[in-house]
Amino acid sequence: MDALQGDLFHPTPGAVTADHSGGIMPDPPWREWVTPHKISLLILISEYVQNKAERGQEITDVFTKTLLFGVRLQRSISLALLKWIQSPDETLADLRREVEKLAGGDPSAAEIVVGWLDNKLKEMAQDGLMVLTDFMQSFDQLFNLSAEGEEPLLQRAGVIGMFIRRMVLAFDKLSFSQVSSLYELLMEYCQEGKSSLKDPLDMSDAMEMADEGEGMRREDLEVGKEDSTVLSYRQAQYYLSLGLQNNYNDAEASSPAELQQQVQRLLKSNPLFVEAHYLSYLNSMNVYEWCGAVQSLHLYFDRFSLHSQHNQQSKPNEDATAARSYRYAALNLASLHCRFGHREEAMAVLQEAIRLAQVTNDNVCLQHALIWLSRLEEDESKVAMLLQRSVIRSSILTLPYLASMAVQMFTKLKAQAGLKPARVFEYLAKSNSLNCLHYIPELVASCFALQTALWQMYGKSAMSLLNIQLLLHGSGNPTTNHWDKELGCLVLSHLAVIHADQGNYTCVYEILQLLKEKFHHIKKNARVWMFAEQCINFDRALRNHKWTTAETAITSLAALDNTEAQYRRALLLKEKGDSVGACKHLQELLQKCREEPATTITEIHAGVLLALGEVYTAASNLTTANSYFLQCLTLCKEHHLNHMATMAQLNIAHIQLLMKLPAQALALTEQVIPQVLSHGSLYNRSRAQFLLAKCQLASSDPKHPTQRKAAILSAIGTLGIALDGFQKAEAPARVKDVLYYQAQLYNEVGNSADRNRCALQFRQLDQQIPTNPTQILNIF
Repeated sequence: MDALQGDLFHPTPGAVTADHSGGIMPDPPWREWVTPHKISLLILISEYVQNKAERGQEITDVFTKTLLFGVRLQRSISLALLKWIQSPDETLADLRREVEKLAGGDPSAAEIVVGWLDNKLKEMAQDGLMVLTDFMQSFDQLFNLSAEGEEPLLQRAGVIGMFIRRMVLAFDKLSFSQVSSLYELLMEYCQEGKSSLKDPLDMSDAMEMADEGEGMRREDLEVGKEDSTVLSYRQAQYYLSLGLQNNYNDAEASSPAELQQQVQRLLKSNPLFVEAHYLSYLNSMNVYEWCGAVQSLHLYFDRFSLHSQHNQQSKPNEDATAARSYRYAALNLASLHCRFGHREEAMAVLQEAIRLAQVTNDNVCLQHALIWLSRLEEDESKVAMLLQRSVIRSSILTLPYLASMAVQMFTKLKAQAGLKPARVFEYLAKSNSLNCLHYIPELVASCFALQTALWQMYGKSAMSLLNIQLLLHGSGNPTTNHWDKELGCLVLSHLAVIHADQGNYTCVYEILQLLKEKFHHIKKNARVWMFAEQCINFDRALRNHKWTTAETAITSLAALDNTEAQYRRALLLKEKGDSVGACKHLQELLQKCREEPATTITEIHAGVLLALGEVYTAASNLTTANSYFLQCLTLCKEHHLNHMATMAQLNIAHIQLLMKLPAQALALTEQVIPQVLSHGSLYNRSRAQFLLAKCQLASSDPKHPTQRKAAILSAIGTLGIALDGFQKAEAPARVKDVLYYQAQLYNEVGNSADRNRCALQFRQLDQQIPTNPTQILNIF
């Protein structure tokens, strides 16, 4: 008896089911469909309770043997019953297999339990409709059955009791023609399960539904007959909760196409189940299907209006639920307009959400709205004020998640505004302390990702790599790994870029292959690794002078980030020697950066200035080139972009070298080269060493043979390191430059063998990749 007195058969304290009914639908909690699958579940429950009451304690031994409702598997069968009640309907064959699994593989035990089901279904098939009617009416007596001296085996307020009462009530609402149709579907259900009940029925003579009121219609009974999915309103709610959980768990999420099919099944079974439209909206957002997202969100508003009108007439206490749904739907609509860049529309919707939240004193919604308001505000000072207010208010209201998120947004804002790195990381430490104090693993990971981006922006790639490793390993906690989530995709993509910068292309493509396998169907994450892949392909093709491959990468980048694509197209034209075309594109980008500083990434602005300087350097216009390098250096110093500032200083040193100022060039190069060697890419390290060798040679005095020879030997060693770096970075044009210099130096010291070797290698490379003579040795 203990097995039947578990939580499923007795009431659950405080169990309340929300009502989201619409004006043209019956009250949803009572809108239950009696289906053949649910009749099978009722048979299993009924047979057990009757046998338990008749045999008393003796039956316990039988069930201990069958392992179905025995004490040892009470938890397993409870979970199985919950699954059967809440999940979509199954075929009879599937139900039998699951029952056999619960029987522990014991053939005799499975035969006993499955026999209950088959015998009752066979009786219904042989004796006709009256047996089904009598069976549904017998449950009133079933609630009174009990073992000797104990409580009733079934409680009316328990989970199983509520399920039985809903089924009986739904059956009582059916007209005679509807009951007949249900009986015919039951016979089809038995035949599809390969049950030897009776000869197949001729369904062409099925009776038509006569009543289309609140009761179950024929088409309702046949919902999902083709796709084997029949969902009541309660099952739809359960199915929706699973869909929402999977939507936020990228590792377990269904593909967008599968999820959309599930949404269609929900709406087919329950046309006014408005929450399904919200799930469709989230699915559309994941795949960047903007039209579908807007349509789903509008349908959510429209259908919910019908439900609100019905609730005001029949369920006044549902007004709060409806108002809350409207508020958060308005926030989602505001975020959608924000993505589109529709600032005025987003602000109008956001003001409506704020008004609704103020009416009901919903502080959580107000704090969310305040954060979105900071996203829409264009004035940087006002944005900072709004974020500070959000942090203070969230702390007062004990909303650590929103407070920490606002601190991170404030940190990002101040970093982009040029605040000192020490202050920026101090703000980030406050967010991290909140995350650890209140255990918010999502924001802990977000904090590490933000640290990674900040270190990379400040030109400290070694520190950036360290934070990537911490994030991928769960920040030291193996239970909080984030590598299979959105942030994992972000940092893995960044890790691939770092490996590409070091010339480790084998590791690069292994990481990209992992990303493709892990995130191929999650478009919001796929865009991240696609962008990284195209940037890597472009850089590699540009250094190899594979112009067609580079053009293909630019075309792919244009679909992901048009500004980045335009910038890289200018770099391609510069490398091809088209100074006019490159300068045109770069000037357009520079004007855009100056006109729209709030929406322009500072690194892009600095990169444009650096590229313009290189274009003018290649054209021998050193004065104009130097002015652009100085502008870039000033911008980088203001925003603490150390690596970009270092590259600008190296270009200035190169200009000094071309202007016959070797001593100044050497001093400046030696001053900044440690930063490049510590945190620069392999290609930039090789460029810096090549420049250092040229500066050493230019600053040596030819009138002192001993000093000159020592400088030459030192330069040859430095050029050898640069040569290895250029070869590993796959930059054959720069390899030719180094070989040319080496050949000259070997010739000057009288080493003809090494001179001839370098000359031969230069000739072989020049045949493969011809170089524009006007650019040889005039670029950094």
